[in-house]
Amino acid sequence: MTFTLEARWFGDPPLPDALAEWFQALGTVKTSTQSDLYLPADDPTFNLKVRDDQLQIKRRVAGPMRTALSPTATGTCEQWTKWHFDLDEAPDALWDDDPTGLWVSLTKTRRQLTIAPEAQSVLTGDLPTTPSATINVELTTVEAEEDAAWTFCIETEGPVSALADTFLTAAPLLLDETMPLTLPADQSFGYIQWLRQRPGGPTRPTPEIQIPRL
Repeated sequence: MTFTLEARWFGDPPLPDALAEWFQALGTVKTSTQSDLYLPADDPTFNLKVRDDQLQIKRRVAGPMRTALSPTATGTCEQWTKWHFDLDEAPDALWDDDPTGLWVSLTKTRRQLTIAPEAQSVLTGDLPTTPSATINVELTTVEAEEDAAWTFCIETEGPVSALADTFLTAAPLLLDETMPLTLPADQSFGYIQWLRQRPGGPTRPTPEIQIPRL
């Protein structure tokens, strides 16, 4: 189980070259491509997905709170608890033949930068150290069926008591005047909201369906 505080933004493709170059200059960036299988819920506080041989569940426990993080970035901050459960085998049937049509496959190319507590002095000497939280920064391109987007996220992970102080200290330093574009509040939300509002996603509440004999 892990605890995080994060703000995420989505943008229309293609990924701006200037943003990709800015991100690459932040530090040692790891790039990977993966496919995740999401079950979008009507409740935006709940996130369920299958990644590799794991079932991952996220539950929002605080927020959303709109916060100005820098002159060019205003984000919706959300605190989450995450659980990871190993599966005996990957649920191939859901990838290949989902009769419900409820699961959505996302292909992600992720650029990730992790700043461990012992390396955070490169940002400032004022970051909390007792307890400490890890800083994760992510720039991802994502495809879901016929829809695509790019998404940028800044997150702190660790003890709950350290999340806010580390986040509010680190985010303005990372999102400084070198950030090549504006990250507005109306583009700041999580994956579930993006899945539900994308052109190919559900745009209406789930209809009531009569159950035979009831």
